Amino acid sequence: MIRVLSLAIGLSFSLVGCQSNAVDPAEERARLLAMKPAIDSVPSSALGPQELLVGECGLFLWSQTDVSKFIFFSKALSGTAAFAQGEIPLALTQIGAGGDIFGQFNTNMSYLTEDGRELSLSMEPGEILEGGQRIANGLINVRDKQGWDTKLPVLGVRACKQE
Repeated sequence: MIRVLSLAIGLSFSLVGCQSNAVDPAEERARLLAMKPAIDSVPSSALGPQELLVGECGLFLWSQTDVSKFIFFSKALSGTAAFAQGEIPLALTQIGAGGDIFGQFNTNMSYLTEDGRELSLSMEPGEILEGGQRIANGLINVRDKQGWDTKLPVLGVRACKQE
Protein backbone atom coordinates (compact mmCIF):
# COMPACT_ATOMS: atom_id res chain seq x y z
CA MET A 1 0.00 0.00 0.00
CA ILE A 2 2.84 2.40 0.87
CA ARG A 3 4.53 1.55 -2.45
CA VAL A 4 1.36 2.34 -4.40
CA LEU A 5 0.89 5.61 -2.51
CA SER A 6 4.55 6.61 -3.12
CA LEU A 7 4.19 5.80 -6.81
CA ALA A 8 0.99 7.86 -7.09
CA ILE A 9 2.59 10.86 -5.36
CA GLY A 10 5.69 10.58 -7.57
CA LEU A 11 3.59 10.48 -10.72
CA SER A 12 1.56 13.52 -9.67
CA PHE A 13 4.75 15.55 -9.12
CA SER A 14 6.16 14.51 -12.49
CA LEU A 15 2.92 15.47 -14.23
CA VAL A 16 3.01 18.93 -12.62
CA GLY A 17 6.49 19.41 -14.13
CA CYS A 18 5.13 18.69 -17.62
CA GLN A 19 2.81 21.69 -17.79
CA SER A 20 3.25 23.81 -20.88
CA ASN A 21 4.61 27.34 -20.63
CA ALA A 22 3.72 28.24 -24.19
CA VAL A 23 4.67 31.80 -25.10
CA ASP A 24 2.73 33.78 -27.65
CA PRO A 25 5.19 34.36 -30.57
CA ALA A 26 3.95 37.96 -30.99
CA GLU A 27 4.63 38.70 -27.30
CA GLU A 28 8.10 37.13 -27.51
CA ARG A 29 8.95 39.19 -30.61
CA ALA A 30 7.78 42.39 -28.88
CA ARG A 31 9.90 41.52 -25.82
CA LEU A 32 13.00 40.92 -27.96
CA LEU A 33 12.46 44.14 -29.94
CA ALA A 34 12.19 46.08 -26.68
CA MET A 35 15.55 44.60 -25.61
CA LYS A 36 17.24 45.41 -28.93
CA PRO A 37 18.70 48.78 -27.83
CA ALA A 38 20.38 47.07 -24.86
CA ILE A 39 21.61 44.16 -26.99
CA ASP A 40 23.11 46.60 -29.52
CA SER A 41 25.18 48.15 -26.70
CA VAL A 42 27.03 44.93 -25.94
CA PRO A 43 30.39 44.86 -27.71
CA SER A 44 30.56 42.15 -30.37
CA SER A 45 33.94 43.30 -31.66
CA ALA A 46 37.06 44.83 -30.20
CA LEU A 47 39.24 47.85 -30.80
CA GLY A 48 42.48 47.42 -32.67
CA PRO A 49 45.93 48.24 -31.28
CA GLN A 50 46.42 51.78 -30.03
CA GLU A 51 49.74 53.59 -30.13
CA LEU A 52 51.14 56.13 -27.71
CA LEU A 53 54.01 58.48 -28.40
CA VAL A 54 56.78 58.90 -25.81
CA GLY A 55 55.35 60.88 -22.90
CA GLU A 56 51.70 60.19 -23.78
CA CYS A 57 49.33 58.31 -21.49
CA GLY A 58 46.33 56.20 -22.36
CA LEU A 59 43.47 54.40 -20.69
CA PHE A 60 43.00 50.83 -21.97
CA LEU A 61 39.92 48.86 -20.84
CA TRP A 62 38.82 45.29 -21.56
CA SER A 63 35.49 43.61 -20.97
CA GLN A 64 35.45 41.65 -17.69
CA THR A 65 33.08 39.12 -19.23
CA ASP A 66 35.38 38.50 -22.23
CA VAL A 67 38.90 39.72 -21.46
CA SER A 68 39.93 39.11 -25.07
CA LYS A 69 37.84 42.15 -26.04
CA PHE A 70 39.64 45.48 -25.82
CA ILE A 71 36.61 47.80 -25.77
CA PHE A 72 37.64 51.28 -24.60
CA PHE A 73 40.58 53.58 -25.24
CA SER A 74 41.23 57.20 -24.39
CA LYS A 75 44.39 59.21 -24.77
CA ALA A 76 44.97 61.47 -21.74
CA LEU A 77 43.90 65.10 -22.09
CA SER A 78 42.38 64.46 -25.54
CA GLY A 79 38.73 64.82 -24.54
CA THR A 80 37.89 61.88 -26.79
CA ALA A 81 37.70 58.10 -26.58
CA ALA A 82 36.95 55.06 -28.74
CA PHE A 83 34.45 52.41 -27.68
CA ALA A 84 33.85 49.03 -29.33
CA GLN A 85 30.15 48.50 -29.69
CA GLY A 86 28.43 46.28 -32.19
CA GLU A 87 30.53 45.93 -35.32
CA ILE A 88 31.83 49.49 -35.64
CA PRO A 89 33.89 51.32 -32.97
CA LEU A 90 32.26 54.54 -31.79
CA ALA A 91 34.00 57.88 -31.36
CA LEU A 92 33.17 59.47 -28.01
CA THR A 93 33.40 63.09 -26.89
CA GLN A 94 34.07 63.69 -23.21
CA ILE A 95 31.45 65.87 -21.52
CA GLY A 96 32.38 65.53 -17.85
CA ALA A 97 34.87 64.27 -15.31
CA GLY A 98 34.79 63.88 -11.55
CA GLY A 99 35.79 61.69 -8.66
CA ASP A 100 39.45 61.27 -7.82
CA ILE A 101 42.35 62.06 -10.13
CA PHE A 102 44.75 59.23 -10.87
CA GLY A 103 47.52 59.95 -13.32
CA GLN A 104 46.00 62.11 -16.06
CA PHE A 105 42.50 60.59 -15.71
CA ASN A 106 39.54 60.83 -13.34
CA THR A 107 37.77 57.93 -11.68
CA ASN A 108 34.43 59.10 -13.13
CA MET A 109 34.08 60.33 -16.70
CA SER A 110 31.14 60.84 -19.03
CA TYR A 111 30.95 60.88 -22.82
CA LEU A 112 28.49 61.33 -25.67
CA THR A 113 28.41 59.02 -28.66
CA GLU A 114 28.07 60.31 -32.22
CA ASP A 115 24.38 59.35 -32.21
CA GLY A 116 23.59 61.09 -28.92
CA ARG A 117 23.80 58.24 -26.40
CA GLU A 118 25.41 58.84 -23.02
CA LEU A 119 28.29 56.70 -21.78
CA SER A 120 29.56 56.98 -18.23
CA LEU A 121 32.69 55.32 -16.91
CA SER A 122 33.56 54.76 -13.27
CA MET A 123 36.78 53.07 -12.17
CA GLU A 124 38.62 51.93 -9.08
CA PRO A 125 42.38 52.41 -9.45
CA GLY A 126 44.39 49.38 -8.41
CA GLU A 127 48.06 48.67 -7.87
CA ILE A 128 50.73 50.98 -9.26
CA LEU A 129 52.71 49.53 -12.16
CA GLU A 130 55.89 50.75 -13.80
CA GLY A 131 54.67 53.54 -16.08
CA GLY A 132 51.03 53.22 -15.04
CA GLN A 133 48.35 51.78 -12.82
CA ARG A 134 46.01 48.83 -12.96
CA ILE A 135 42.24 49.42 -13.09
CA ALA A 136 41.03 46.75 -10.71
CA ASN A 137 37.36 47.31 -11.27
CA GLY A 138 35.33 49.53 -13.55
CA LEU A 139 31.90 49.94 -15.04
CA ILE A 140 30.78 51.42 -18.35
CA ASN A 141 27.12 52.41 -18.45
CA VAL A 142 25.59 53.15 -21.85
CA ARG A 143 22.21 54.91 -21.83
CA ASP A 144 20.35 54.97 -25.12
CA LYS A 145 17.83 57.58 -26.29
CA GLN A 146 14.91 55.56 -24.90
CA GLY A 147 16.50 55.52 -21.43
CA TRP A 148 17.72 51.90 -21.49
CA ASP A 149 20.92 51.33 -19.51
CA THR A 150 23.48 48.70 -20.44
CA LYS A 151 26.16 48.04 -17.83
CA LEU A 152 29.49 46.60 -18.93
CA PRO A 153 32.02 45.62 -16.25
CA VAL A 154 35.59 46.44 -17.29
CA LEU A 155 39.18 46.13 -16.12
CA GLY A 156 42.34 47.56 -17.55
CA VAL A 157 45.32 49.79 -17.16
CA ARG A 158 46.32 53.42 -17.30
CA ALA A 159 49.73 53.49 -18.92
CA CYS A 160 52.25 56.05 -20.11
CA LYS A 161 54.87 55.41 -22.76
CA GLN A 162 58.28 56.14 -21.37
CA GLU A 163 61.52 56.73 -23.26
